[in-house]
Amino acid sequence: DIGGLIQSWLIGGVGGATWAQITPALPFLLSGLLICGLSARRLNLLALGDDMASGLGERVARVRVMAALGAILLCGGITAVCGPIAFVGLVVPHVCRLMAGSDYRWILPLSALAGALLLTSADILGRLIARPAELDVGIMTALVGAPFFIWIVRRHKVKSL
Repeated sequence: DIGGLIQSWLIGGVGGATWAQITPALPFLLSGLLICGLSARRLNLLALGDDMASGLGERVARVRVMAALGAILLCGGITAVCGPIAFVGLVVPHVCRLMAGSDYRWILPLSALAGALLLTSADILGRLIARPAELDVGIMTALVGAPFFIWIVRRHKVKSL
């Protein structure tokens, strides 16, 4: 049914994924995971500031490009499989930073685990709330993410977006 397919691509979802759908994205996901893992220590140096990182011998622009490439590969690969699932990339890293501090060697793997936990919980909750139908995981993550986004905006006193 074309309506269900369109809705899935507008909201995103994890239900019904098969290895046939995941396999083409695996090279992108593994490459992105490797690049991000190797970038973690260098991102810690960038957190000190560009001048400090440059003074410590780090090539700031190169680190930014490599970290961005890793993130793009991960986001693009998983979006190709699941569709756009809102707010996971906003909520999870902020919560992980609050729990683990500012060390990217901890934030990155913790974010991967917490993101999987958030999606699994949202999927299960969406299936339980609307029985016998189900709410898409993208709707459930938006219910968590929208208030969190408002909290971030208010906390940082952002006047305009």
